Amino acid sequence: MEIKILASGSSGNAYIISDGKTSLLLDAGIPFKEIQKGCGFQTSSIRGCLVTHRHGDHAKAIPKLLQRGITVYSSADVAEIYPGVHQIDALKEVPVGTLRVLPFEAEHDVPCYGYQVTSAATGEKLIYITDSAYIKYTFTGLTHLMVEANYAQEILLDNAKSERMPLFLAERVIQTHMSIETLLGLLRANDMSKVRQIYLLHLSDGNSDAETFKRQVQQETGAEVYIA
Repeated sequence: MEIKILASGSSGNAYIISDGKTSLLLDAGIPFKEIQKGCGFQTSSIRGCLVTHRHGDHAKAIPKLLQRGITVYSSADVAEIYPGVHQIDALKEVPVGTLRVLPFEAEHDVPCYGYQVTSAATGEKLIYITDSAYIKYTFTGLTHLMVEANYAQEILLDNAKSERMPLFLAERVIQTHMSIETLLGLLRANDMSKVRQIYLLHLSDGNSDAETFKRQVQQETGAEVYIA
């Protein structure tokens, strides 16, 4: 599975994945012109876009995508806000070209999906999880992970105690985003034997440590680990 990072973080999120036959955009939280640049101005090569939830840093470009004839898939909540979005339901698989898309519920402060994407062409299986405090599901046969590692508990709590960030904001982050500690627990709960690549997404500028996170995940899984 080819994975291209266009943007990751609170200012915007967008990624392109492809099995060589079908390309999908994961989230559209950046200006459309940046998406155009990211796909070499070949937007017709994008078969569809999977949007996790309504927040602007994930959904900003939906209107432009729809105008260009790109099918956007998401929850009923997003479809209600953006007429023309193709509503898909949790745990009901949807075929998109050579890819099979299975949405599942994530834990955020608005309705939010994670996505499992399986390629009929290569047999690879990817999960995409962002803006979720935890995931209640386990997965089998994974080869690629794109998953949030927003903060480390110790760093975030120290920032709150030192008043480098407001307490209310620290509490919101804990309730709505995934810590490296929670991610490591998720990795231990799933079979990582086939996983080749892991992409760590949406790292907080002030509450994370990219190199430490990368080392911890490598030690846990033995996979190639990349910081988005």
